[in-house]
Amino acid sequence: MKTSININLPEDFTTLCTIYQINPETFIQAFIEEVSFPKFYSRPTATDRWATFFFLNLLRKVDVSIHINQELEDEYVNKFNTALQSSFDRNGSDKTAAQSAGRSVMKDWMKAVVAERARYLTDYL
Repeated sequence: MKTSININLPEDFTTLCTIYQINPETFIQAFIEEVSFPKFYSRPTATDRWATFFFLNLLRKVDVSIHINQELEDEYVNKFNTALQSSFDRNGSDKTAAQSAGRSVMKDWMKAVVAERARYLTDYL
C-alpha cells in the first residue's frame, strides 16, 4: 500500500539526517519496513527488532484498548503463537516458514477486525 502523509520532522531528527546525509523519507521507509510481528517473534535474538519494540511501546503509551476488541486480539494472538510454534516444530529453526505462518494469521486477524468494524458501522449507524 502506498500513501502520502504529512509529518513534522523535529529538529534533532533533521540535524542527524543532514549530518549523515540520509534522506528523511529513506530513513522512515527503512524504519517502517522493520515493524513486523512475524519477524519480531520468529527471531527473538535478532538485533533488528527495535522498530517493532517501538511499535509495542507506543501501544502501551496510547490507550488503544478503546479501539481494540480484546477477545478478538486474544484469539488471534493465541493463533499467531500456535502457528509460529507449529512452524518451528515442523521446520526446525526455519525462520522464513515461521514468518509466513505468522503473516497468514495476521492477514486473517486483519480481516476479522475489518469485518467487526463493518458490522459495528452497519449495526449502530
